[in-house]
Amino acid sequence: MTTAIGYYSSSSSNAATAYGVTPQATGSAGTTNTDTGDTASSASADTVALSDAAKAYLASASPTDPAALAADARAWFDQQYKDNGITSALVDGQVAVDFTPLSRATLSAVAANSQSQFSKDETAAAAKALSDRFDTAVAPHVVIARHLGDYASLYQAADKYLEQAGADERATPLWQSQKQAVTDGLALAKATPSKAPTSDGNDPVAALLDKTTQATTPAAGTDETSVASHARAMLDAQANTARDAGTTLVFDPNRKTGQQADFSQFDNQTLAVMTINSDGSFSAEEAHAAKTELNQRNRQSILAAFDTKTNGDVQSQSLALLDHYSSMSAAEKQATGYTDAMQTRLIQNYRTASMFQGGSFLGASSSSSSSSGSTTLASYL
Repeated sequence: MTTAIGYYSSSSSNAATAYGVTPQATGSAGTTNTDTGDTASSASADTVALSDAAKAYLASASPTDPAALAADARAWFDQQYKDNGITSALVDGQVAVDFTPLSRATLSAVAANSQSQFSKDETAAAAKALSDRFDTAVAPHVVIARHLGDYASLYQAADKYLEQAGADERATPLWQSQKQAVTDGLALAKATPSKAPTSDGNDPVAALLDKTTQATTPAAGTDETSVASHARAMLDAQANTARDAGTTLVFDPNRKTGQQADFSQFDNQTLAVMTINSDGSFSAEEAHAAKTELNQRNRQSILAAFDTKTNGDVQSQSLALLDHYSSMSAAEKQATGYTDAMQTRLIQNYRTASMFQGGSFLGASSSSSSSSGSTTLASYL
């Protein structure tokens, strides 16, 4: 006799998710099968075949009963741990289970620790999964809001998503705090639709906006394509911040309005790649601003090198310049116009000054071996 099959719907389902009996064996997609006779093979989540008994059970079962949701979720976690050889929903701080088969109602029950059946890691992982589903549903409206300057429509989309919650999710403190924050945010956005409202820490829309205004600097030594991609992301993040504040990102320091672009987190290689702009990732204004910043840094570095490494003589100045340029990436050299001909002239100047000062070049190089430049200079000769 075949018994009912319990299953978990995909994240696109709302309150119409059905849950069956406690599973005996769980497939990789989260389906559960029991059979009193022949062994049943696991079906994928997209092709689950339900028996008449299973259909009858699902029709009569309450899909949102807290106790049933918690019991099924508890059994699901235990089976996941067994199948994957882990003991927690979080491994090294990262979610280690695939919540795709679980419904929104189930995730909410776990996040709220319904029936006190879940560990701290399980509730944290479920809460993150809930947040990710909110972000996925609302993210397209972020793009529209920033493009049109209409943040009221963004909050309306968030409110609609929250309203789709079932009764048990609505009863949780998380849902109630988010609902209140979104309601307050919507009122503020209607008053000033072109600007993202300033709201409290419970606002999931504000959290989503914040995620898209963060970018990191690229690691040193990465290829120019990756550097350009990171630079584009960093500029876009700043532009998003400006739009959320009801203004625009500007690159002219003489402009009195707008949010000035901030290159403080851009390293010299990134600025150089922007200046060269070989793949056209940046506007002429962005490339010019990057070049201006890079040139300013270059001048400051040369002056600093002269102040600390030279005594005003040609030999020391030539060595300081060689040290300075040797530390540059290929992109920086190209962007600043440093060529092989310039390098040759600097080496010649150093040699000439060394001879005039009465010592052989090799002797001069040896006498300055304590400086970081002597080895660098030798590599040029």
